[in-house]
Amino acid sequence: MSSPIAIGHHEPPPLLVLYLLIHLLLGFQQLCYSLGTHSNNRITAAMPVPCLPDQSAALLRLKRSFTITNDSQCTLASWRAGTDCCRWEGVRCGGANGDGRVRSLDLARCFLESAAIDPALFDLTSLRYLNLARFERLKHLTHLNLSDASIQGKIPVGIRHLTNLVSLDLSTTFYLIDQDDYYLSFGTWSDPSWWVVEPNIGSLVANLSSLRELYLGRVDLSDNGEDWCTALTNSSTPQLQVLSLRHCRLFGPICTSLSSIHSLTEINLQYNDLYGPVPDSFADLHFLRVLDLADNDLEGLFPKRILQNRNLTTVHISYNTNIYGSLPNFSPDSSLTTLIVSSTNFSGPIPSSIGNLKSLNELGVASNDFRQELPSSIGQLTSLKLLEATGAGIVGTIPSWIANLTSLVLLRFSNCGLSGPIPSSIGNLKNLTRLELYRCNFYGTISPHIFNLTHLKVMYLHSNNLTGTVELSSFWKLPHLFSLNLSGNRLTVVDGDVNSSHVNNMDILRLASCNMSKFPDALRHMSFIHYLDLSDNKIPGAIPQWAWETWSQLVLLNISHNKFSSVGCNALPVDIESVDLSFNQFEGPISSSPIN
Repeated sequence: MSSPIAIGHHEPPPLLVLYLLIHLLLGFQQLCYSLGTHSNNRITAAMPVPCLPDQSAALLRLKRSFTITNDSQCTLASWRAGTDCCRWEGVRCGGANGDGRVRSLDLARCFLESAAIDPALFDLTSLRYLNLARFERLKHLTHLNLSDASIQGKIPVGIRHLTNLVSLDLSTTFYLIDQDDYYLSFGTWSDPSWWVVEPNIGSLVANLSSLRELYLGRVDLSDNGEDWCTALTNSSTPQLQVLSLRHCRLFGPICTSLSSIHSLTEINLQYNDLYGPVPDSFADLHFLRVLDLADNDLEGLFPKRILQNRNLTTVHISYNTNIYGSLPNFSPDSSLTTLIVSSTNFSGPIPSSIGNLKSLNELGVASNDFRQELPSSIGQLTSLKLLEATGAGIVGTIPSWIANLTSLVLLRFSNCGLSGPIPSSIGNLKNLTRLELYRCNFYGTISPHIFNLTHLKVMYLHSNNLTGTVELSSFWKLPHLFSLNLSGNRLTVVDGDVNSSHVNNMDILRLASCNMSKFPDALRHMSFIHYLDLSDNKIPGAIPQWAWETWSQLVLLNISHNKFSSVGCNALPVDIESVDLSFNQFEGPISSSPIN
């Protein structure tokens, strides 16, 4: 029998079948890989970054400082170690897909209680939104410190219900650069938008009967008017020990009833607009250790009884130009460590018994009508870190005993009758960070020994009769110097070689009336300069274009009374707060707009 014949069908060769199967499998594998890769990329792109370890650790510490109450609508049960804190109740992290840092913390529904909020809260440095509403329920809280927290607006009313508070600190730190120049002292820090506001200080503390420390530095209290003091003393704060209201826009007199708070150990009312006399009754505050009334408009006779209080460690009343009085004799058992009456209208002799104050760290004296040299007994106060003398009655030369005060950090002789050359012995005061010898009658050349003071940060030698040619490059060798004022002498200031990286440290440079005839090339390297004064010189031509590119942080510029013909740019930067271009040789309009 013959084999059957298949018509229209042919078996493919085995090798061809195997080849096709392999290609089919490879193609399917490639398809799966492509789909998987695309899917993984999509998943990776959508996968949020988990909470960073330091963020979860801070939150867990914060949780431990709280007590959950029966009224709570949240239990914080999701707040567990080893889990993603960005998914915890009340927590949100930042970024489109999260960056692992806590941006929002909302615990308003939790009705939490706490004796002390853990400072771990301030480890959440990326926090943008914080809601601890109803925190007045933290009824056991004894210490609340929100200093330098950059908060704005009114002080929350809930603080008034924290009746167990012992210490309340809502202050903000501020820095003084130059006390004789208000613009430089506070600058943009006086911007009202930075302020926390409390319109009723009496109501704030009315229920805080346990309060012992109140720090409200740079809280705006101006709405309290002249009644701020009586409102405070009429409140129930019988245990108050520390009252610190620095730079609070206070005005009006200091009420005598403030002395009725017998527990006071510190009164700090610096940098306000207070006027009237200093209450004599302050001398009856037997626990008072610190009295700081500097930088106000106080007037009248300063009670000598206060200075004779043997418990006082600090008396600071400088920059009250209408306060007058004289220093008493000091006994060896005085506790004074700080005595500053400079920049006042004090007169009379500075007693030699001031040498009995062996614990003195800071001394500022003044003499106006009574002419005298500084007593040599000051040279025995070898612990002094600050020495200041003001007033036309301070005469003579810089005494030789100044070389004994090797612990000095600040030396300031200003607005006084001292004269003569600046002695080379000042170069031995190796710890000086501020050397301020201005508005006196010093003459001669600048001693090269000054450039041995390698810790100097501030040097003011302006408004004297100093002579000679001085190279700016000498000052750039001082590695920490950031503020220099040589204005108003008979100096000739030249550039010198700029070969030091320290030039870039300069923040304030004042070279008015320095016989300069060339734009200092060193300014090319001062990218952090804020205040620049080149007025009353002989500098010609155009301001170099690089100046505006370099001075991105410039706030104050004075180049008046020169020979400039062009500002060197099409428009002045709008960020400059104060600019004086007067009495030059400019032609055409000068506009102010952003420079790209």
